[in-house]
Amino acid sequence: MAVHVRQLKPENLTMHCHTSFARSASERGVVLPIALIMLVIISFAGLLAARNSATFEQFSNNMRTNQVARTSAEDALRQCERIARASVEDNAAFAADVGRIEDGTVISADTEEAISDGIWNTRANWAEGAANLITVTPEFGDDVQSRAQLRNPPTCIIQAMVNDRFLITARGLSNDAQVDDDSGLLTAGSEVWLQSILTPLVPTLSANGGTQ
Repeated sequence: MAVHVRQLKPENLTMHCHTSFARSASERGVVLPIALIMLVIISFAGLLAARNSATFEQFSNNMRTNQVARTSAEDALRQCERIARASVEDNAAFAADVGRIEDGTVISADTEEAISDGIWNTRANWAEGAANLITVTPEFGDDVQSRAQLRNPPTCIIQAMVNDRFLITARGLSNDAQVDDDSGLLTAGSEVWLQSILTPLVPTLSANGGTQ
């Protein structure tokens, strides 16, 4: 048996090795930029998702705080309407709060100008301890336990008007609201203002379908 041995020339060996090395370096040079580009894209997508999540959370929190403030203002408005009626009906149940009704300066009409001149439009009258400020403590049922965590009780001001009517202004604050003790100005959080004109002697429907 004859064995043929092929001897590679040095120049062929050198050329073969050089070609393989050049191809491997070229492949590594393409993969690195692609990897960097993908890393930038993933990082940007992550930052965008985090920003959107933070924005949505802030929006949801604003909605919650505003709803708490509105609910508080509605509670204060309803309670102060009861107090105004009690002042006419001589209801002793609200005697302490009836004394805070401002009847010395009577609002002369239900026009926008006359109402804007009311004592409610002076911020100092909303500061803690003001003479005509009524603080309302809402009564919560078992189905509204979350509202029982109210940190800033709502307040209202009742001012007498002509024709035996009352101007009632209520202010509700969110749990995170902060109010300056001296000026009554809101410094943080949310507040909601509600206002109504009440005529206590207007007949209303009774439970049996008649009027009272």
